[in-house]
Amino acid sequence: MSDAEKTFTTIKFSPDCEIEEISRVALAAVLRIHKIDPALISKLAVSLQQEIKKISAKASFVEVEFQPSENKISAEVRANGKSRTISASW
Repeated sequence: MSDAEKTFTTIKFSPDCEIEEISRVALAAVLRIHKIDPALISKLAVSLQQEIKKISAKASFVEVEFQPSENKISAEVRANGKSRTISASW
């Protein structure tokens, strides 16, 4: 994937939602769209859920931006003016 072809997907949701379910469904959708093998990044799913829980306390919303590339996917979690990025490579 060249720099010109880089894409990202952002989801924004209320932390009152079932955070674990939303992050799991969103990650599954991103993996299907970008044809990334979910078995290779199960650690990312667990880390994503942990970071969302940590960062979302008292937040009015949470954003997660997924940035896939040829051999890596990053997820930036944003809430309360804070940001954390986690990634998985293969």
